[in-house]
Amino acid sequence: MRRMLYALMALGSLGATTASAMVLVDLPRARAWERADELIAKAQELAAREDRAGARAAVDEALRIAPGDPKARRELAMHLVSRGDIEPALVELRAVAKARPYDAGAARELGELLGISGDREGAVKWLKRAVFLDPADGLAHTMLARQLARAGDLKGALAEAEVGARLIPRVPSAHFLLGLVRWQSEDLLGARQSFLEALRLRPSDARAMFCLGGLAAQLDRPGEAVEYLQQATALVPDDATGWAAYGAALLAARRPDDARAAFARALKLDPQNAAAQRGMAACQTRGR
Repeated sequence: MRRMLYALMALGSLGATTASAMVLVDLPRARAWERADELIAKAQELAAREDRAGARAAVDEALRIAPGDPKARRELAMHLVSRGDIEPALVELRAVAKARPYDAGAARELGELLGISGDREGAVKWLKRAVFLDPADGLAHTMLARQLARAGDLKGALAEAEVGARLIPRVPSAHFLLGLVRWQSEDLLGARQSFLEALRLRPSDARAMFCLGGLAAQLDRPGEAVEYLQQATALVPDDATGWAAYGAALLAARRPDDARAAFARALKLDPQNAAAQRGMAACQTRGR
């Protein structure tokens, strides 16, 4: 019995010694990651002051000290994205998502960038994981809705867009996307309601104005279409498509001279604009 007791005590002592050794081994690593986190905070401050070179230098130093630090690799990815280096940024964000398998934000960022890169299947996969990990992430639901709509899954896109707009009701882009999906789903009045909410939240949203103008024309409200498209072209005067749409609305409102001027503006911006060419031809036919 006494021998057994001594053996157990020895094993316990060995376990404590091993644990202590592990702590001592991990201590330098913990200190390195702590210093790396400080550098990342510094990099973010510098980036906010638009000192990109200083911010990148801080990120590189953080990675030198702690190459595996997910925060540092994520920050590097953000710098790469800002330069348009999408593929290297994806490498970094994949590493972050692998290191943090239960981090909804990491899954969302990877999904978003995959969507930008054109990998729709990968984007849907990671954005679905993001909303699974954090069902209250309205931004992830909205991003997922966008990718599903692009994939032709309007039913799934509509469900996600509705959740997104409900979770982040003060974000104009969530309502705008819901409007687009409703429009694609042929819910014209629902789409109009969503675009109006987006415009209420951001009164200078030219995209919402263009869409409201197009919907008004589709709903046979030419006066309303002219009003929205006039405002939109004033905000975005170099958009040939917008001027062509404005011209079509003016023509429907029986204002052929104004329509001709709008179509001429569109053709000046884009001589190959087919809608403006057709509109100009219609103006000439009505002028005879």
